Amino acid sequence: MKTFENDQDKIQQICNALRQQTLEPAQLEAERLIEEAKKHAEEIIRQGKLQSESMIAEAKCVIEQERSVFNSSLSQASKQSLEALYQIIEKSLFNDSLDVYLTAEMTDPKVIANLITAMIGAIEKEGIAKDLSVIIPQVVSPDKVNDLLLSHILRKLKDQTVQVGPIAGGIQIKLIDKKMTLDMTKESVEDFLKVYLRKDFREKLFRTKDS
Repeated sequence: MKTFENDQDKIQQICNALRQQTLEPAQLEAERLIEEAKKHAEEIIRQGKLQSESMIAEAKCVIEQERSVFNSSLSQASKQSLEALYQIIEKSLFNDSLDVYLTAEMTDPKVIANLITAMIGAIEKEGIAKDLSVIIPQVVSPDKVNDLLLSHILRKLKDQTVQVGPIAGGIQIKLIDKKMTLDMTKESVEDFLKVYLRKDFREKLFRTKDS
């Protein structure tokens, strides 16, 4: 039982290290997207603020006697409108762009071969498992990936080839003798990046000159 737990710890360490390696190029791409998006976002938000200020000024003249209550309600409505605008921009510029970037990268045979080599190398170093099976996306040719792998890596795989499976990108490595799976798919990396990049993205995208 203790050996199994140690293996789980080692596997988790491998996953964390490899996710960090995958995170670095994605962070650079996200930074580029942020800088491009910020130029568009600032103008949209500036227009939204001007419109809100105009609405507030007109409302003060019409119902001055209810100014306190009205301004509070209008301010809340304005904040809600801007938050909705933030979410629209975030989805169109962050989520969609990240999905396109990861789909392209994690269905590239070279990227997949590099992931396989790195992960199997780490497994081999730790001596965690010997009976392995590698799953790649159905849209990627197994032959192309096999051609990019070193012979000693192929010999470690079941039937000495990668297998295709229902994943959108990246890879899964099944430790058959351990009945465990290492997940480095597009979906798992995308979820990982969204958690760590979303706050930074919003802060940079919606930082205005006045703030």
